[in-house]
Amino acid sequence: MIVACPKCESKYNLPEDKIAPTGSKVRCAKCQHIFTAMPPAKDFDAELSGLQAAEAPAAPPKPAAPAQKMPWDDDEPAAGPAAASDAPAKKMPWDDDEPAAGPAGDDDDGPAAGPAKKMPWDDDEPAAGPAAGLDDDEPAAPARSRFDDEPASAPSGAKDDDFLNSLGGGGSLDLDNKAGAKGSKKKFIIIGVVLALVALAGAGLFIYKPWTKMNIPFLSSLTDKAKPAADNADKVKDIALRNVRQYYIPNEKAGQIFVVEGKAVNNFTTPKERIKVEISLFDEKGRVLVAKQLLCGNTLSQFQLQVQSEEEINSSLASEVGILTSNTFLKTGMDTPFMAVFFKPPDTVKEFGVKVIDALDPK
Repeated sequence: MIVACPKCESKYNLPEDKIAPTGSKVRCAKCQHIFTAMPPAKDFDAELSGLQAAEAPAAPPKPAAPAQKMPWDDDEPAAGPAAASDAPAKKMPWDDDEPAAGPAGDDDDGPAAGPAKKMPWDDDEPAAGPAAGLDDDEPAAPARSRFDDEPASAPSGAKDDDFLNSLGGGGSLDLDNKAGAKGSKKKFIIIGVVLALVALAGAGLFIYKPWTKMNIPFLSSLTDKAKPAADNADKVKDIALRNVRQYYIPNEKAGQIFVVEGKAVNNFTTPKERIKVEISLFDEKGRVLVAKQLLCGNTLSQFQLQVQSEEEINSSLASEVGILTSNTFLKTGMDTPFMAVFFKPPDTVKEFGVKVIDALDPK
């Protein structure tokens, strides 16, 4: 009988005795497609007439009347009733010059049908053998395509539950490899998205600098300490100290006091004002015992240091009048005085230090 692959429409001549009554699975030698081939329908009318002829008494044979010619018979005589079952199948225009299948009544011991005729579209591949994929217990011959580097390796007798694995031959898709490639592609996409988000976040932080607008105590304390140190180094680099001295003097109300005084000179090429200094007292190991910061411009006489109280002395040295008079718009070479008074200084004082910590440009 002639069977055709429903996928690529390749046709094969297969013996009917190899097809189970309920159909057998067949693998196409060209496209490796697996489909079910069904046996041809039985001619129940012929079988019934044979049984009736066996039961009826023998009668002299009568010449068979010729079948009536029909318009579609193409000028060929109709087959007689006796030859309907034994004559070979009539060649049809759609049979593509292939021989008809063998008679349906062949025994199991009879010869198998010959190989199917080679077709122009078969790409130099042999037609399927008589037992190609017909029986689940018989292996199929490996199919090879001119486009394949290696012969197909999947057996035609694969079971139903292993159907997908049986398609692993030449030209078929490897589902496991495809799934792995798809998973790898998805992983690369995720990594790319994460890297893009990180890059965008970094660019946003670099552009907007949100930490400069947030009040973070620890970070603010570090920046606040570092910024004045860097800025003030340039602001006070050309402010010099002159005539700096220290001495003790008795005070009527507070007892012995420690005094440090001197002058700050503007050596910048531009005017400066509100110069600020810091005076520190150190012990023998260089540790700071006490320190004071004050604006230059105010001093007291020896008499005032002796008779005024602690509050009066501190108020006089912080007077804004003296600052506006002596510490404003200091041109190049001009100086402003300063004085710091320490009440009840520590007994461990071994030395002192003075440094300029700020200077402003006149507005």
